[in-house]
Amino acid sequence: MKKKKQTFLWRIAHAKSDAPSYLFGTMHVRDKRAFGGLSVLEEKIEACAAFAAEFDFEEAKFFQMNNQAQVVEYQGLETLFKPKKYEKIAAFLEKQTGMDIALFDQQKPFTIYQLITETLFQKDMPFALDRYLYEHAKSQGKLLTGVETFAEQMAIMEKITLEQQAKILYQTVKDFKNYRKQLKKLTRLYQEGNLQQLNKSARKGMGKLRKLLVDDRNYIMADRIAEMTARQSTFVAIGAGHLGGKNGVLRLLKLKNMKVKPVDF
Repeated sequence: MKKKKQTFLWRIAHAKSDAPSYLFGTMHVRDKRAFGGLSVLEEKIEACAAFAAEFDFEEAKFFQMNNQAQVVEYQGLETLFKPKKYEKIAAFLEKQTGMDIALFDQQKPFTIYQLITETLFQKDMPFALDRYLYEHAKSQGKLLTGVETFAEQMAIMEKITLEQQAKILYQTVKDFKNYRKQLKKLTRLYQEGNLQQLNKSARKGMGKLRKLLVDDRNYIMADRIAEMTARQSTFVAIGAGHLGGKNGVLRLLKLKNMKVKPVDF
């Protein structure tokens, strides 16, 4: 890989706009290891008229206040597992988080999966990286928006059945050492700016869900990013896993005749 491509920050330019925009691949973690090059990122945000996160955080807050999307009406989390598997998950959850699984009886398995994942990252910063950049843009009076709506993201998650979620949760608990190893590898690749290797590793870890969670969304994201940057200069921050590969947002933007250049930061 050429050294110039060891980055998650890219300058993008739409043919209909003279002002440069930027596309940055983030991680949704509060771990300071993911916060390298903040001064450059803040400088680029300040140079743009608008800021687009993967979704608008204010919209998400409103959505969560007015919907019970997290609560699932079914017979209970315990019914998704055989007794021994449920006990194994319960014991592991208490060990990792100190929380009783009974608190999550009406929650989706992915809720526990996310809690377990969060234990593998440090919590040095007040916000996750994507939210941190959003708050900086807000403090600068930038127009705030989202590439997707929060409702769209929730709708995608609804397509993953409870049985699929249960299988993923149990497999994570059963093979936690390997899961931890994989996340450490992704963190290292992110620190290195190794876009292509991170893309390959992340896609491999998603298995059959990568089309739903990544590929299909990339086409929508590329369309919307092109529309945004045609109107005004925009700093776009989306998950790093959406950038690389043949179905990645960077390549899709190039196919739309947008100029895409790496930025060393």
